Amino acid sequence: MNREAALGVGAGFAVMLLFAGMLVVSRFGATSTLTVYDMAGLRFGVAGLCTLPIILRMRWPRLKLWKMLVIAMTSGAPFALFLFGGMSFAPVAHGGIVTNGAMPVIAAGIGWFVFGNRLGGWRVVGIILIVGGVLATGWEALANGIPGQWRGHLLFLGAAACNATFLTMVRGWGITALQSLVIVNGVNLALYVPLWLLVLPSNLSATPWPEIALQGAYQGIVAAFFASILIAHAARMLGGMRQAAIMSGAPAVAVLIAIPALDEVPSAISVVGVVVVTVGILVALGPGLLAGSASPRTARA
Repeated sequence: MNREAALGVGAGFAVMLLFAGMLVVSRFGATSTLTVYDMAGLRFGVAGLCTLPIILRMRWPRLKLWKMLVIAMTSGAPFALFLFGGMSFAPVAHGGIVTNGAMPVIAAGIGWFVFGNRLGGWRVVGIILIVGGVLATGWEALANGIPGQWRGHLLFLGAAACNATFLTMVRGWGITALQSLVIVNGVNLALYVPLWLLVLPSNLSATPWPEIALQGAYQGIVAAFFASILIAHAARMLGGMRQAAIMSGAPAVAVLIAIPALDEVPSAISVVGVVVVTVGILVALGPGLLAGSASPRTARA
């Protein structure tokens, strides 16, 4: 494995672990007194303040405005609201399987349609397995799940579409990790946080401080600040498809965390879904994972 591939894989798996923890923290917040708008506000308020010193010291990325808005939205408030909203309807196991399982499928489609990336046989087979795991989870929700869980699944698909777009565009447009951090957190601090404080429904005053601190610290510092740097780096080193496939491992980790943390014991179908999606990850990665990737292109205005 060359150095570039090793760094990309390491960053990719670190993001996967952090994302698994975020699924559990998000489910906890979505079932508390906080609104999903509060959770997104805490996420980008804290992350934006953490990023502000970097914004003031570095030059703003020289990208077209529409490209900056695409990056800011696909990894910003829309992604967070889709994910948090889904967690208010469905458990962690479903969120992990549907969101992370759908990402490599969507990323592959975007990469093929926008950038002309070709899919090898390993990835096609892996995608088929991943889709099978996601469909098994959706079938369980419709047949045996709590009424309304399907709404959560639709929201999870929205989150998957956002993150897959972000992963693919970061690499396709040659955006660095630091540029991504500044764009996502800076734009959302400037646009979403004021909207949340002035207009959107909030239950912040009725929420205990420990819950507020948990969401602010994990969502803002861990997920939106540190993980954002890692995910952009991994996407550039590995490509959106490979990073999305690695992140599909988050369901298994999140399910294990959710059992003691939230007392959510997965059903047999959910366990099968996790296993099938995980096998799909390994197949989609294929033997070419350790070979590295081409150097990313330089971003252009």
